[in-house]
Amino acid sequence: MGFFEGSFKMTKVSPAIKGLSREAAIAKLQDKDFFITCDPHLVSYDANPDPAWGSYDVPKDLKPLAQRVQSYTVKDKYENPIMGSDIVSTYEFIDTADGFFVRVRSPMGTTMESTFSVRDKGNGDLEVVQECDCKCNKALSSIVKKDVDKNYIIIHENLAQRIGGN
Repeated sequence: MGFFEGSFKMTKVSPAIKGLSREAAIAKLQDKDFFITCDPHLVSYDANPDPAWGSYDVPKDLKPLAQRVQSYTVKDKYENPIMGSDIVSTYEFIDTADGFFVRVRSPMGTTMESTFSVRDKGNGDLEVVQECDCKCNKALSSIVKKDVDKNYIIIHENLAQRIGGN
């Protein structure tokens, strides 16, 4: 990590998902179109050619279902006085047995790596758990963290509602 780079980790958990099997919830979560459209700031997105597996920096502890990275260009309309209002990012997805890993590369050196997984709450309900590791410019870290906190509440509510059909 460079001198001007900051980082933070966070865990987010969705509201309860009721009345759906774990397998069905995972299948919905792994639908990239579905996931991307849960973004509250989404303007548009397009699929990119998949990067070659051997050239991709796969996290060491990740257990992929297949050796495939799915890449998308995502455009968000985002009100932020420092970063501007149109943010174009690259999303890179790898499916896992419980959900997926996604690396989001955004302007100004911001990179978020997250795993999203479906977890049984023990009472028959399910939840989506996100483990996020974010790296960004130190000058932006407090703004990015605040915005990630706010936006992921919306994203997780959308995920729970859309996966559970509520």
